[in-house]
Amino acid sequence: GLSPGSPRRLQELQVPLLALSQCRKLYGTDLGRELPPRRIEDDMICAGDTRGGRDSCKVTLGTSAGLGTSAGLGTS
Repeated sequence: GLSPGSPRRLQELQVPLLALSQCRKLYGTDLGRELPPRRIEDDMICAGDTRGGRDSCKVTLGTSAGLGTSAGLGTS
């Protein structure tokens, strides 16, 4: 079911794909704070706005629907 305050219409956001090398460099820091190391595997997709400002929710809600499309998926 929907959580209170959840939108009833599917939300959409376009963010650029990042090279895995760039993703590996960026992932593990958050606003200058060190985070626990996390491994970026070769079969993963990395996408986001490196300047910030655009984001997804912080929970996993579904599964990928195909290349370039994600339906109900948001992870942190």
